[in-house]
Amino acid sequence: MRFQSEIEDDPFERRREPRHNSAVMVMLQFASGSRTSVQLTDVSLHGCCIRGDSDRVHQGRILSIGLNDHPMLDAIVRWVRDDTAGMEFLHPVPVERREWHDLMDSGFGL
Repeated sequence: MRFQSEIEDDPFERRREPRHNSAVMVMLQFASGSRTSVQLTDVSLHGCCIRGDSDRVHQGRILSIGLNDHPMLDAIVRWVRDDTAGMEFLHPVPVERREWHDLMDSGFGL
């Protein structure tokens, strides 16, 4: 008989694929056009986790996230806990978005 762990039962811990740790600053852009800088703590093809002090990051909000001056990816905020938020990209990271793939391949984005 197999026992499920508490982590498997936590909806915040269920993921489609492994996340890659990161330690880079990214830009969030809101529908109003305003922007704020936050830390990207992990990333995968389908989503990411950010940490930052932004009162405007709320569950269900659609925003854009970008690395440096590269075009942004659209995402929906799936959960928020304290100063951390999990986001799902509206579309998987395209193959041609090398900056995101390089970040995932680099280990910590350093």
